[in-house]
Amino acid sequence: MWVLIQFFIELCLLRRRPQEIPPSEVLLVLVMAVDLVVGTLVGTTAGVSWLISLLQSAAEIALMLAALYGALTLFKHRGRFLQASTALLGSRAVIGLAAIPPLLLNPVGSQGNALAAVGAFMLLGLLIWGILVTGHILRYTFSLTLGQGSAIALAFQIVAVTLVTSLFGVS
Repeated sequence: MWVLIQFFIELCLLRRRPQEIPPSEVLLVLVMAVDLVVGTLVGTTAGVSWLISLLQSAAEIALMLAALYGALTLFKHRGRFLQASTALLGSRAVIGLAAIPPLLLNPVGSQGNALAAVGAFMLLGLLIWGILVTGHILRYTFSLTLGQGSAIALAFQIVAVTLVTSLFGVS
């Protein structure tokens, strides 16, 4: 298990590539479950109810996997789905765990103190890092440049936040 955790950390540090992870449906389901739990924890830490957090996380996962599957099918690379989706979900879980400490500083609450500002800047850094990591994964999945992959990741993030917010009324 530690080898997997280490792989996802190294992937988030842009030292590993998504094709280095074994293509396994069991691993995908395991990583998906971990990402769902982490996403729910992040939401509840941010002050959202656990049920809404769970539903938001599930919707984000479903949207991401559907978009990835559609794009891979369109570009005739469907065989890369298991590795790419496992890499995306695992990296989201790592970055989600890293987001919990800044959220505990209450950057989304009503307090306007220096700690909340530090937490907000840390979250902004994690958001940028997450887009870069997703761009890195998309670079190797679709044979793009890091800039192209990051631009797609940013566009997807905007669409995902917009859709999830419109569905659940909470960002």
